[in-house]
Amino acid sequence: MSPDDQAPKAARLGADAVELDWAGAGEQARAAALRRLGSLSAESDPGEAAGPGYAQSRGALRSVDDEPACLVYDSNIDAELLAGVRAGAQTLRQLTFEASAIVLEIEFSSSGHLVGQIVPPQVAVVEMRHRAGTTPVETDELGYFRVPAMPEGPVSFRCSPGRTAGPSIATSWITL
Repeated sequence: MSPDDQAPKAARLGADAVELDWAGAGEQARAAALRRLGSLSAESDPGEAAGPGYAQSRGALRSVDDEPACLVYDSNIDAELLAGVRAGAQTLRQLTFEASAIVLEIEFSSSGHLVGQIVPPQVAVVEMRHRAGTTPVETDELGYFRVPAMPEGPVSFRCSPGRTAGPSIATSWITL
């Protein structure tokens, strides 16, 4: 392609875009970029506007020492695949979270009970974090646990393994 065939590219200007044809334009461009970043962070984190109790209403934050557990299965996503399959007792939702050394399987039933298991099986403490605080439950030697009543709103789980030397894991917040 020859230089004569190349058409000049049209400039794309947004609301905060600044032409760079005069002295000091670089500083104005930086200021416009910082204003835009500030507006994006205000949109994504309403905590400042919500007041000082906002963080407590969201429950405890994950510790920096916890390993994040990724959601690898959610029955709500696969509901269309199982539409023609008959099932026994009705389960509202099944979730599987995975970290490097632990898998956390959770099942929420239509009766409002939550049961789960840690794989590999071991005694551990599983904390269900919610708006009202934390509900700790201990697993049995097979890794099973049960939470009799579910709180309203989003929940997160933190698992502190008993026999492994691995780190605690924490899930993201999810609404059941």
